[in-house]
Amino acid sequence: MGRDKKIQNAVKRSDVHRKSRREKEQSKLKRRMEIRKAERGEGGEQLKAERLAKNVPRTIDNTRLFDSSSYLTADPAALRAAEARAAEASKRVNGVADEDDGMDEDDDDEGEEDRDDEGAEAAPDAGPSGSTGEPEEEAETPAEPPVLADPRILITTSPGPSKPTYHFCDDLKSVFPGGEFFKRPKGRGFEMGRVARWAAKRGFNAVVVVNEDHKKPNAITLINLPAGPTAYFKLSSVQLSADIYAHARPTPHSPELILNNFTTLLGNAVGRMFGQLFPPLPQFRGRQVVTLHNQRDFLFFRRHRYQFDSPTAARLQEIGPRFTLKLRWMRKGLPAVTAGDGRMPGGGDKEAELTDEEDKMDEDEARAEIGTAPQPNKVVTPALDEEQEYEWKWKPKMEVSRRTFFL
Repeated sequence: MGRDKKIQNAVKRSDVHRKSRREKEQSKLKRRMEIRKAERGEGGEQLKAERLAKNVPRTIDNTRLFDSSSYLTADPAALRAAEARAAEASKRVNGVADEDDGMDEDDDDEGEEDRDDEGAEAAPDAGPSGSTGEPEEEAETPAEPPVLADPRILITTSPGPSKPTYHFCDDLKSVFPGGEFFKRPKGRGFEMGRVARWAAKRGFNAVVVVNEDHKKPNAITLINLPAGPTAYFKLSSVQLSADIYAHARPTPHSPELILNNFTTLLGNAVGRMFGQLFPPLPQFRGRQVVTLHNQRDFLFFRRHRYQFDSPTAARLQEIGPRFTLKLRWMRKGLPAVTAGDGRMPGGGDKEAELTDEEDKMDEDEARAEIGTAPQPNKVVTPALDEEQEYEWKWKPKMEVSRRTFFL
């Protein structure tokens, strides 16, 4: 276009520009035809492989930059390399001590083998009187696989939700096999921290709190029980199951879970939090699969049912719901309960403590009547005024570079 700018006549300038574009397109097409002809001849497969290996497009994903300010978001390869260097340095410094420890372990193993040989020789004489010493064949009963209970998930909302939030919670309840909805009342005593501790004492494994703004769900707080961590996600692009065209109906089978593209330690922590919401052993008869795909720190949630048309092909039918999450912060422990003036309550919840003590005394009296010893408490929850530090928190300055991702 540099030569065309010197031409004063607009018609002539556009004609020259059109001809130059045509020449470039023809030369490009001629070059591509020559490459195709060469790849069809002898050694064409090798030429094609070299061309594809060389012509890798530059995208935002394959030019990703890791955030080295925290070990949670650093490059996993760099962390492994640093760990290997530290192990090699430790071996160089403590090499003699390690060899001595290895020799002591070998001596212990030899002594154990000698004792095992002596025990094996004395075993035939230890049988009951009148036995011939030959082992009797006993019918081995196959061990039954352990029955794994579904994780119990408490689903609740912010105080005073609207209809769209209730509909979204109904869809979430159908996603988690052990989901239970709890209508959260207004007022003091139903803060998020109290609800989480109440659920932990009653055997729940996680709490999902759906927040809303302008009568639409806009955030999700995920709390792992009994001791955390707690993660806060922004919620967007919500589409309920009823709004998806030609959607499938869900069944009560436990779905399969696919966690895709989580690379850093922070991403693995988020993946584990979602993995604990589903049973470890899915029911394949239901043919349901839940996918949580991470793309540039956006978590895309989808649920499908698959159907095999042939041994190598399958079809997908979406069940719903579909929504997108983005992590804003992750904190250790459970949410703290603050007073009306924003300060932490000094002594925690005294009424709850008195009620717990009375329940424990009643339980000990009942056990004394039965004749069994009192058992220690299995679930230990943090105090109400205990506020843990942030493991990771999003800040606006983190969005300066479009190539920096954290999950």
